Amino acid sequence: FQQTDMDVVETCGEGILSSAGPSVQCSLPSIDEEVVGFEKDAESIMKKLIGGTKELDVISIFGMPGLGKTTLARKVYNNPSIVNHFDARVWCSVSQTYIERTLLIEILKQATGGNYEIKEDDDIADKLRKTLIGRRYLIVLDDIWEVEAWEDLGLCFPKGEDGSRVMVTTRIEQVAKHLQHRSDPYSLRFLTLEESWELLIKKVFQGESCPPNLLEASLQVAEHCKGLPLVIVLIAGIIVKMERQESLWLEV
Repeated sequence: FQQTDMDVVETCGEGILSSAGPSVQCSLPSIDEEVVGFEKDAESIMKKLIGGTKELDVISIFGMPGLGKTTLARKVYNNPSIVNHFDARVWCSVSQTYIERTLLIEILKQATGGNYEIKEDDDIADKLRKTLIGRRYLIVLDDIWEVEAWEDLGLCFPKGEDGSRVMVTTRIEQVAKHLQHRSDPYSLRFLTLEESWELLIKKVFQGESCPPNLLEASLQVAEHCKGLPLVIVLIAGIIVKMERQESLWLEV
């Protein structure tokens, strides 16, 4: 395979596998929402969102980059049971650098279905709070890095007894613990070797079964991905372009 492909994996891999500091800014493929191994995780998160206390609760999903926190959150967010349960759903990507007013405007637009005209001197926080009062809402704050981000945004979320929820994804365990209300933070696990192999085969062969001559090589490739879904997707994107030869696959 081309050297440029390998450079992408090495560069992105460093960002993915490092739990400290921001990930490398490169274009990564998204993991589809049918990732293997997430079924039980999704079920557990959905129970926290739909069941439990009627008071506002924060559900935090944490884990190192590449584990699929955002993928799991979006899988749950788009589940028909969740869609039907909440009066308003909002998805907001926070990231390491953010502008509070910009995020609040985005949340307000989604909460109102885009039917609100923003004026420069509007008190967005107050408008958002009034929009959400009395409604059962789900707000996803994806990729929070600092407690301050929650302190900036969380004050705008009414603490009624409507069964509302805020779902947060973060790579930092201390942030997840600080945001805890009633539900314990949810630690996302690594994929097992079997799940890793299943995802690799799904991405490479697109529904076809793995040829017997590539079985051993595909297992070795899956094992080298260390249970990280994003790494598996990256590697699959490379080997899908290669000839189906065991010797070539083992070079990845």
